Amino acid sequence: MSRRGILDWILNEDGVSPVIGEILMVAIVVLMAAVVAAFVFGVVTMPTPTPQASLAVDDATWDGENLNVTLLHESGSSLDSEVIEVVVTNLDDKNQVNTSLLSSWSVEEDWSPGERISQNNMTIDDGGEFSEPGEIEVRVVHEPSGGTVSVITASVTEI
Repeated sequence: MSRRGILDWILNEDGVSPVIGEILMVAIVVLMAAVVAAFVFGVVTMPTPTPQASLAVDDATWDGENLNVTLLHESGSSLDSEVIEVVVTNLDDKNQVNTSLLSSWSVEEDWSPGERISQNNMTIDDGGEFSEPGEIEVRVVHEPSGGTVSVITASVTEI
């Protein structure tokens, strides 16, 4: 092939671009159809959002045998008592109490801003009792999302 023939062959713009364009368009349409089908048929689900709330330990006391904790819902979303778990950890010995908001904290349906809830006579998860705590951590967890609503550290006073 002469030098002029090679140059004409390189500069020839026919044939390649339309084929590549068609392939790319088909690939984009197939990808979009796959994404839509994944959402429609439930393969991909949107995560449940964790409610946002500002919580505080209003009172934490130790009477020599029992830990008594009162929590205050300061602001934010109301918390559905059926799906909220409260984990109280004695930071001195790392023992924990996992409790349901509905059963242990005596909340009817929702825990709304401005409401206080109390849990008295807490026992650790293996059925034993807390040793005297100096500080506790209260973690409020939203079970459907697995997210933490609030983590509060508080000093325990002896009465």
